[in-house]
Amino acid sequence: MKKELLVPRISKDVSFHTFSKDSYLIHQSKYNHRIKVTKETFDILNKIDNAKNLLTINSDIDNILDVNELFNLLFINFAEYGIIESTYVAIKKSQKPDYLKLSFILFPEKLIEKITPHLKFLFQKKIMASILFVSFALITTSAINNFDIIISQNFKAYDWLFIFILGFVSVTFHELGHATATSYFGAKHGGIGGGFYLFSPVYFADVSDIWKLKPSQRIVVNLAGIYFELIISSLYILIGFIWGKEILLITGVLIFTKSLLNLNPFLRSDGYWILSDATNIPNLHKISKSLLFSFITSLFKENLIFSTSIKNVFLILYASINYMILLLFLGFYIFSNPESVVYFPYNFYIFVESIIYGSKPFSIGSITQFILPLLFYYLLFNLLKNLILRRQIKRGMRNNMKAEKQRNGNNV
Repeated sequence: MKKELLVPRISKDVSFHTFSKDSYLIHQSKYNHRIKVTKETFDILNKIDNAKNLLTINSDIDNILDVNELFNLLFINFAEYGIIESTYVAIKKSQKPDYLKLSFILFPEKLIEKITPHLKFLFQKKIMASILFVSFALITTSAINNFDIIISQNFKAYDWLFIFILGFVSVTFHELGHATATSYFGAKHGGIGGGFYLFSPVYFADVSDIWKLKPSQRIVVNLAGIYFELIISSLYILIGFIWGKEILLITGVLIFTKSLLNLNPFLRSDGYWILSDATNIPNLHKISKSLLFSFITSLFKENLIFSTSIKNVFLILYASINYMILLLFLGFYIFSNPESVVYFPYNFYIFVESIIYGSKPFSIGSITQFILPLLFYYLLFNLLKNLILRRQIKRGMRNNMKAEKQRNGNNV
């Protein structure tokens, strides 16, 4: 059958959601794909009624694409995500975020679904306002009145174990806050699990479905984790006062202080997603870095024109600050302790050998000395990998252009 006579059919598992005034979100629920498209692309998909062929659809959109381009868009690009039914391509599997390594689900979706309905009342405006006021007052007063005790406290081994257990409960409640807020606004949440981000263990709740919500609702979901940790920190402090246990009071203050660090917008924590939703820019890291490199390239190539819109300037500043913080941190560490980087492979080999032969006991403290050198080599490896990939992509584009010219020459 000729391409122009093919009839595109949108999968029954697809739903469309407004993302902004000039973009839409397509959700393929069966394969768990979410694709952001422009209004122009949405208008093309809106012409599909599962009866019109490509020729008719192309006429309806005033032939802004030729039939081959329309075929590639629908039966290749969108078919890969299961949005358009097609036998030409295999459907991509839903992939985990590339920044999250060795991830796993600890509390499955079905278990979380049994808990979140009982916690939704915490997002009623009057209840939320009351909890925020009382909890902030309680934690602030406790921190000020017991500052000397918190600073000078010497914890024993079993104290650290107790703090670790309370901390695990609090971070679980943190992620439960994200899941509950997601359900409160009518989106679907997944399970709660863990993984590694930049060699650090992280906890997460699968709330990827919130992209179909309004930006203001997504921001509430992102803040919900800190809100829930505020609640549990207050509970620890209250129980500490009632039982006369300083360790509970100190743990409550420390946990909430740690929770506020999640507002950092330069790591993929709550602050990053809040900024991403406030600006309505998904993939904030990736887009900002790409724009920064494009801007730098435009400074050295006269034929490249870079748009200095407010949005682009913000993204360039964001990426620049991100890189500066990282470089200053790594630079300070390298200059203050260069041997740890230069001799890292040898030191790590000696460390492993000593553990194998029993000449040195294993401890968490001894392994932490390798975290920063390992981070340095990880970042260096990623930089080299990206440079190689960029070169391969450019080489592939040049080869495609040469092949296209040869085909056009032969056709003539």
